Amino acid sequence: MISLYTTPSIWGLPSISPACMKLETWFRIANISYETLVLTANDIELAPKGKMPFIKYQGKIIGDSTLIIEMLKEKEGIDLDKSLTSTERAISLAFRRMLKENTYWGMAYIRYNVEANWQIYQEVLANMLFGDTPKAEWEPIVAEFGNSTRAQIYTQGMGRHTNEEICQIISADFQALSDFLADKPFFMGAEATTLDATAYAFIGNTIKLPLTHPIIDNVRKMDNLCQHYERMTQRFYSDRLVPVP
Repeated sequence: MISLYTTPSIWGLPSISPACMKLETWFRIANISYETLVLTANDIELAPKGKMPFIKYQGKIIGDSTLIIEMLKEKEGIDLDKSLTSTERAISLAFRRMLKENTYWGMAYIRYNVEANWQIYQEVLANMLFGDTPKAEWEPIVAEFGNSTRAQIYTQGMGRHTNEEICQIISADFQALSDFLADKPFFMGAEATTLDATAYAFIGNTIKLPLTHPIIDNVRKMDNLCQHYERMTQRFYSDRLVPVP
């Protein structure tokens, strides 16, 4: 069985990391058996690329969600996109790269650069990494992690823009997703593919956050993206749904 090292479920999300949530969702669509091991501070030292998620597969530790999927496609003969045409595969790849290399940084900006949101999110990070450790002990470590992440956001380029410009850029990414999805049940048609696993993670990690930002407000108004999130949850995470009394 594959061991998946991931961030915890919170706010009703399978994971607060889009990359972790994408990979777990891909496992579920592909019907791959796995066990989840929730991240602790000690696990970061095991991460081969210094980031989450990573897996233990056939005794080996493997990092990066995209490379893990490509490896499993080869090793296990599983391809969620096998029915797609070459053009559809190209479109799927372009959207996935957009989410990973552009949209991600806008989402990070919301969590780390908006002070009111950071006050909430740093507590989540502390609980995830340090459990019941006193605040006096974890606060400087989490503060440094926040500073490091903000420096990465600036170096990448997203952090050099104004808040209004970031809102314009990232809202356009989600609008493109919404326009392409249109009234289809899944992004590439009748069945879920790799793009659905990826988009589901990014949509959820936007609309389900108890944080405030115009980007969040804008995406919540995109009904078909919100419906896609609920559709994916019902189909692939029904075991985690809390029954309504």
